[in-house]
Amino acid sequence: MAFRIADGHVHLENVEIGAFDKPQKLLDTMAHKGVTDASLLAFMPFCDVVSNLRVLYWKDRYKRMALRAFGCFHETDLYRDIPYEKQYETLMDLGCDGIKFIQMKPDRRRVLGKGLNHPSYDRALSAMEERGTPVVIHSGDPETFWDPGQVTDYMLKRGWFYGDGKHLSCDAIYAEDFEMLEKHPKLRVTFAHFFFLSNKPDEARRVMDRYENVNFDLTPGWEMYLGFSRDIDRWQTFFEEYADRIQFGTDSNDDKDSNADLNDLVRMALTHDKSEFEMPIWGHRIKGLDLSAETVEKICYKNYLRFVGERPRQVNRPLFYQTAQRMLSDIRGLCDMAPSIQWIEDMILCDAQ
Repeated sequence: MAFRIADGHVHLENVEIGAFDKPQKLLDTMAHKGVTDASLLAFMPFCDVVSNLRVLYWKDRYKRMALRAFGCFHETDLYRDIPYEKQYETLMDLGCDGIKFIQMKPDRRRVLGKGLNHPSYDRALSAMEERGTPVVIHSGDPETFWDPGQVTDYMLKRGWFYGDGKHLSCDAIYAEDFEMLEKHPKLRVTFAHFFFLSNKPDEARRVMDRYENVNFDLTPGWEMYLGFSRDIDRWQTFFEEYADRIQFGTDSNDDKDSNADLNDLVRMALTHDKSEFEMPIWGHRIKGLDLSAETVEKICYKNYLRFVGERPRQVNRPLFYQTAQRMLSDIRGLCDMAPSIQWIEDMILCDAQ
């Protein structure tokens, strides 16, 4: 089955000194796999201060795909006191196509101490509603991350165990999301990772029916596809019924060697028959959803274009470089900003050549 692919969930995460050109390899890999359109999602807070600049830079410079840039709000760095509505305006002026929230991932939600239902977000979210700005939200995490009986050393190392009494429950985070959606019902939202509901088909259906502007993406973890496989007939019916509101995504990033396999996994899960096959990554055995060609085309391409628009917005290059120079001045000399300083300097040097 031949179809075009638009990947709505890609990150540029590698902020190590000397990693300036790593996104080129990632994007080339995606283009080789047949991806024609993609969204580069900034990875703040708790990553690097130049994350928004990075996604805008590569959106502007890479020509083998039509790229969109989704900016994040500064929450914990030296720009955190700028109101969110002002940050939103700046991101749009720079040429971002949408906004990404990762703040509702439980470890980040614990540090911030507030959900998207907090009044401080209201003006920005209302502006996004009014303008139809697409929003991608990572909220929650796999339910096993709260289970002491299933915690692993890897989860502990990554800070992904939340059953310690210090983090909100997943249901509490969902409640904040739903309160936000009730306040902003016209907000155009895609919840990443299928909103971590692959073991809860009744709740997934309730969310789709209650909030008409909500979409889910198919970005792995493996647990999502294991969940689908446990009730494959029911999920096949769900996918066909809500075919206009599910989007292709891989969570590919420039710090992984598995990006091609992630692309294969999502495509195979959609098209393979209901017999078991081995995931191209992680090695679990899952069942395919065996979807119709029309549904696959919607999920892999058409829904994305309807969500982000037919054409990427133009990057405002003068404002981009003005912002980069100002940021360089702000962070120079800060010991924990060395990679971000180096990225801006590398970017300026690269453009000068």
